[in-house]
Amino acid sequence: MKTIFQRSCLLLGLALACCGTADAQGRTRARLFWQDDADATVRYGDFKRQGNEYSLEAKTIDGFPALDVEEQSLVQMQADSGLILIGVRDQADGTIGSGWVAIESGGVEEPHGDHSHWKFPSAPSVLRSVIDTEQGNPAHLYHYGSSFVLANDKSSGMTITTAQRLRDPKPSADRTTFVLGGGGHITLAIAEDQVAYSTWIDRSGENSGRVDVVGLGSNNGKRYEIRCPSGGLHGATINEGKVFLAPADGVCWVPADMQMTGSADDVEVQHLAIGKGSKDKPLRTGAFANLKNHVLFTAGKEADCRLCWIDASGPSPAISTLLIPLDEAEGLSTPVVLETRDRRKLALTFAENRSDSSKDRLIVVDLDPNDDGNFSDAKQVQSIAVGPNQIEGHSGHHTVTVLPGRRQVALTNPGEGSIWIISLTDFKVAAKFEVPGTPTRLIALGG
Repeated sequence: MKTIFQRSCLLLGLALACCGTADAQGRTRARLFWQDDADATVRYGDFKRQGNEYSLEAKTIDGFPALDVEEQSLVQMQADSGLILIGVRDQADGTIGSGWVAIESGGVEEPHGDHSHWKFPSAPSVLRSVIDTEQGNPAHLYHYGSSFVLANDKSSGMTITTAQRLRDPKPSADRTTFVLGGGGHITLAIAEDQVAYSTWIDRSGENSGRVDVVGLGSNNGKRYEIRCPSGGLHGATINEGKVFLAPADGVCWVPADMQMTGSADDVEVQHLAIGKGSKDKPLRTGAFANLKNHVLFTAGKEADCRLCWIDASGPSPAISTLLIPLDEAEGLSTPVVLETRDRRKLALTFAENRSDSSKDRLIVVDLDPNDDGNFSDAKQVQSIAVGPNQIEGHSGHHTVTVLPGRRQVALTNPGEGSIWIISLTDFKVAAKFEVPGTPTRLIALGG
């Protein structure tokens, strides 16, 4: 009986370490931050390794604003220089309270010649927050260069800031800048802090297909409009000096007007068709990802699903496609693209099922198996069963993020309250951690 009891204690101890219910010792490989949709808050945990064991203990962030989970929600979050910015949106066009929260990660990056290491000597803390009825109800938050850019939908503009400005301790500090541009449900691309391309989501009417080109920095005060051939714009990015936009039909692009010398009359918007779906409707995307000179996105539903990419480096960009047909009620998430420690270029996308989330899986595409810089040999190499989603409207989706060192990724399973660690070498699940609530969006800091 004593032997059985000792074995039980050992198994219990290992379980506690795996699930992160004890403050495990070991080296911190990364500090994870994730949104908990159940409580409309952000949690964090230090992902540690000791020997062959991993641990992650979920913790709360002191001072995080209490939100009304029925009326308010967190939107996208971005990180720069150890600071994390999170957008806040409400269900009443910003009349309840919207804005942003800035969090100090508690991490310190130490340069070491051609690389750096992170230490986490302190717990995360709220640096400052602005949540009121004047913030325009943002739905999207971007990170371009060193700038955070919040799309203020109901104010028809954008809030621009940096980690340095947010950290300015002076009471009179000018921490943010508001710039008019875009409308309805805004998506944004910003080139070198000199010009912004801000979209209008209108499908019809005078603002259908409209993109406001807005001068920033030395171009401040200059502006004009361009038009895509179809409306419903949702998605924008920049790569190789070209701006890519996502209207209802295909993808549009224009050269980034860095000097703001163009006008509505002389800028020619180029259109690239993705193709048509089974119902003979033009295919579209809703968001882009960038890997060096390539722009990647997903399009289609169910049997029409595909991963697409554009080599932005040439004078005449074109869309290439890898079909990834899925089952009924399934769709692909926006890809997360990365280069692993051993230089493999991968795209990770979730196949999420809105009818039966137990079928969800993470699809891995090797973008360049022969490593020649051309993605023409791209192929699907893995389909990994994951936990369930908990999709309700725009929330409850899986998220995956690459961990420092680029040997592993972490992903969230909202439907079961878990975070998994997956190897980028053999694509096996290295660890599973139960966490409180409904984990969704996720980022990692460290190195």
